[in-house]
Amino acid sequence: MAYSNQQSPRPLLFEEEPLDRGRCMNTKKKRRGVYIALLMLALPLCSLAQEDETASAGSVHGEYFVQQSVEFGGRIARTNGNVQMYDTLVNLRSGPRLLGQELSMRPMKRGDGLFDSLYLSSFGFGGDPNDLARLRMEKGKFYNFVGLYRRDENFFDFNVFANPLNLNQGIGAALKATNFNPTTMPWYVNSPHLQDTARNMGDFNLTLFPQSAIRIRLGYARNVTTGRLDTTLEGPIRTLMTEYDQWRSDRYQLGIDIRVMKRTTLSIDQFFEHDKVDPNFVDNNLSFTEGALGGTPIDIGLLFPPSGCTIVSGVTFPGSNVFVPSAGCNIGLFGFNRSGNVRSSIPTTQISLQSNYFRKLDITASGSYSSGHSDFLNYSEFANGFGSSGHVPSLITATSRTERVSGNADIGLTYHLNRSFSFSDKFRWLDWRNPGNSNQIGFTCTATPAPGLTEGSAGCTVANAGNTAFYQTYIAERTYYNTARLGWAPSSLVNAYIGYRYGRRELTGDPSGDSTILNSYYLVTDGVEDAPKNTTKINEHTALGGVLLRPIKEWRINADLEWLSADNSFTNIGPRHQQRVRVNTTYKVNKWSSINGGVHFVETRNDFAENINGAATVLPPFSPANPNLFPTTGVNTVPGAYGHKDHWRYYTFGASLNPNRQFGFDFGWTYLDQSINSATCVPVGAGTTVQATPALCVNANNAAGSPDVPLIQDYQERTNTGFAHLTVRPVQHVTLSVGYELTSTAGHNKWVLPGGSDGSGTLLMVSDIYGNSPPLVGNPTTPCPAASTAVTGGCAFPGPFPDAPLSQALNWHKPYVGLVLDLTKNLAVKTNYAYYNYNEKETRGLPLVNLPRDFHANTGTISLKYSF
Repeated sequence: MAYSNQQSPRPLLFEEEPLDRGRCMNTKKKRRGVYIALLMLALPLCSLAQEDETASAGSVHGEYFVQQSVEFGGRIARTNGNVQMYDTLVNLRSGPRLLGQELSMRPMKRGDGLFDSLYLSSFGFGGDPNDLARLRMEKGKFYNFVGLYRRDENFFDFNVFANPLNLNQGIGAALKATNFNPTTMPWYVNSPHLQDTARNMGDFNLTLFPQSAIRIRLGYARNVTTGRLDTTLEGPIRTLMTEYDQWRSDRYQLGIDIRVMKRTTLSIDQFFEHDKVDPNFVDNNLSFTEGALGGTPIDIGLLFPPSGCTIVSGVTFPGSNVFVPSAGCNIGLFGFNRSGNVRSSIPTTQISLQSNYFRKLDITASGSYSSGHSDFLNYSEFANGFGSSGHVPSLITATSRTERVSGNADIGLTYHLNRSFSFSDKFRWLDWRNPGNSNQIGFTCTATPAPGLTEGSAGCTVANAGNTAFYQTYIAERTYYNTARLGWAPSSLVNAYIGYRYGRRELTGDPSGDSTILNSYYLVTDGVEDAPKNTTKINEHTALGGVLLRPIKEWRINADLEWLSADNSFTNIGPRHQQRVRVNTTYKVNKWSSINGGVHFVETRNDFAENINGAATVLPPFSPANPNLFPTTGVNTVPGAYGHKDHWRYYTFGASLNPNRQFGFDFGWTYLDQSINSATCVPVGAGTTVQATPALCVNANNAAGSPDVPLIQDYQERTNTGFAHLTVRPVQHVTLSVGYELTSTAGHNKWVLPGGSDGSGTLLMVSDIYGNSPPLVGNPTTPCPAASTAVTGGCAFPGPFPDAPLSQALNWHKPYVGLVLDLTKNLAVKTNYAYYNYNEKETRGLPLVNLPRDFHANTGTISLKYSF
């Protein structure tokens, strides 16, 4: 059965539903109701079908020939295990469904009626997480209309994500040594960044006079997202906030296509987008009471009990855990909310040209300009907390405005030298800038009010000038790319090209690079100009090549190569060298069978940690004298500290066998090998003891000997994904399908010391028994749990983040079977069964302090499809 602790243990907000939303989906009454409804529907339809067994789908209604089909049925779902994880990955529930619907109409005589063709289809309505409806209408040379509606439910509740309880090695001892019980915490079950939203999207496009020399295009799109969002407030304590929000975007389009001359079309489009967001976050973690049972609700943050604080277990949870503040733990909130109104407007003008008027020359060109702005109005942030001086309510109000001005253009020319050779050149330009400003005013209270003080309460006055701030920011980028290619196609069996691409990228706003820039690029804080913002410049050179081969008519091979080299990067993990290789092949063995395969390699690196200056003394890294990450002496670097390397390698293989209508088989397999190896300096905090480390980092922000530890992040992922699907028609009117899907991942995510010839080593952090490094005052340092080693001063845990999962290894299985029984030409019964199994393979032998995420589920679908 499902885990019993599926309900959120925190207090629910007004009109909030429990997280499981009644989705155990295993009640007998619900299943019986679906069975009875389907049976009542099936009986009259079966009788009707038998009487009209020789009829064909479709009928004449007035001046139109009409064909329709409707598939109605129901789902039955039962989940065992973590319902939140099932909803995150599958989210199918029990209940009746309109599984599919189609309508096609054509006039008996072309040219009559309002349309020449109409097609309407839909699926998923009635409770599925994804619904879609599509309408297409056209009338020869007069109009063409396409309308699309989609609704998607987006549920995410992966309780490892942003969770302070993540596999903390010392939590097992904490459960025995204190009254702290992580199973009572709201984030034991749920991610502090939970999402439960629904998105409704509509796209409607109308083309007038589609076959004429002048075409008019009209478009409208709406995107509305509503639902619940959880997030965390990062200070003064990390607390959980919840918002029930609605975000809406409306986009309008007016376009015209003009055939200015033979085989030449000029298009002009005007777009306007308006976005509306009204965030309203409130504190949803008032899970303790201050001082005594029945006291004021208080939020102590998403932390383990701080040193010096006392938690007294109550009778029930939530609301009955008592928090006793003391001199050592003056943190907490009695209430918090954040709200405002965001309004954005983005007008865009676009012009494009396509022409092959000249026999040997093809021309494409386009350009667009957009000048949008976003205003954050009525911003208000209220916090009622306590500190060393008692209750200190505060209120911050602000208004801000951000602009985005962007322009881009590209032009491409292809000249056909002769039947075999062609030369093309494409130039692309992009220029955008984002200036912004914010005016912020702070309010404080003149007297200590009651803990329940709310925004606007008496006692708060406008603060002095020290709490008034004006911020102005600026970030911009200019990009130029030019790609030249020489193509060779002597026959339909061989096609090849070579090319070269030059790129120039300039980012203003990054703290590194050139400083000779305009005064308008200055950053202004509190009305005072800071140092000018810098511009980072990158020159990129890329060699291109590709080939298409057809050794025989049935065999096709595609291959492409890109080889990039850059003299700079915006970030240390940005590539300064990149190789990309893609090879795909398909072979049609005969009329009923084919195979395919491919490889895709991406290798990147950034050698920012190389010793290229041969300095004899320790110098700050990234300076003109020493661009190294780690300290260097002479010509030596810390072993293994190269910089950043990564690769993605994809391998695919598949086949399709369909010898006749009675048999069909398809399968496919993909293997991903992903590796990231990146050197970095990790600040471990003052007072932290690190076991067996090399020389500490020297960087621009800390002096030599600072507590920054040189580490290498070693991440590796190996993922196998496969599917197989078999379709068999053993007898007439019966179709049986069987399939299986599998995803299996393995790998690791660890931090190693750059020591030894292979750059491997173990970083150990001296902590208390709960994994806090340095040990918190008052916390025990013995006896050490099994996941650590006893050392002088405490317990040595793998670092630098003892509570972070090292990797995520899992198996995902989905076998399924389906049966279709054609009762007549017009009526079919369809059934489907699927089994979902999600299993995480790695626990590292540590105590499990999050609700286990494994689950398995059985889902069944039964339906009737009636065509008429």
